[in-house]
Amino acid sequence: MGVDLAPLVVKKEIKLSDLSGKKLAVDTHLVLHQFLETMPRLSDSKGRLTTHLQGLFYRVTHLMSEGIKPAFVFDGYDGWPKETRLLTQTIIAESKELLNYLGCPVVQAPSEGEAQCAFMAKKGDVWAAASQDYDSLMFGAPKLVRNLTISRYRKLPKGGKAKVRPELLMLKDFLQKYKITQSQLVALCMLIGTDFNEKVPKIGPKNAVKLVKGKKPEEILKKYSLDTEVFNFIMKMPTTKDYKLKWKKYDYEKIVNFLCKERDFKLDRVESALRKIHG
Repeated sequence: MGVDLAPLVVKKEIKLSDLSGKKLAVDTHLVLHQFLETMPRLSDSKGRLTTHLQGLFYRVTHLMSEGIKPAFVFDGYDGWPKETRLLTQTIIAESKELLNYLGCPVVQAPSEGEAQCAFMAKKGDVWAAASQDYDSLMFGAPKLVRNLTISRYRKLPKGGKAKVRPELLMLKDFLQKYKITQSQLVALCMLIGTDFNEKVPKIGPKNAVKLVKGKKPEEILKKYSLDTEVFNFIMKMPTTKDYKLKWKKYDYEKIVNFLCKERDFKLDRVESALRKIHG
């Protein structure tokens, strides 16, 4: 679900072309969930699910055609459990295999993928974290890009479609606007609910800002009976330095074998997508 900072965030619409040449750390588990929840269920002739591969291949090649350099970060399993009802080990393994064939770096986080994305962005190894959720801001990512991998159009409640554009969110702007610190932001997130704790009843995002301003996080935790262990876990979420960000040319033969020969993808469509990739 992620933390609901939508009513508070300072965001700016951008174009994909604005991200050309930029390295981005992508929260991959959330991307795969989006594909599995919003796309039709697709299978090959052997009955194997291919929805995730369809979504991943065509979205990733589109990003690469725009000159974007995505690195894909996968959740680990030694922290609080995250919602994974749609994801199986097979889906995760196949996704990693395809990304490797596409020449994109794959990073295995020890715990939360969004914390790892934030860590990589703070280090300057990538330009920004990329996720639909706002958790990367809670984990301290200086920049967050939203709407990177979702469909370019969304259906409107009364019919028709609206264009969905990428958004850039700057953590510095957020903290300056509300005059709070990063640790106060974490306390704020805990007040309105995170993946690691239930929200405090009758407190919304805008009210939470007022409650944390000018107060030490420990005061807030004590007053609203919030778990200090959860606060510390969020502040010091396990991350790893053990990754290499190297983008390679895609492997045509392996992609065709993996998608077309083994999983019935149309060769002409796969080749058309690959031809658009820069370099």
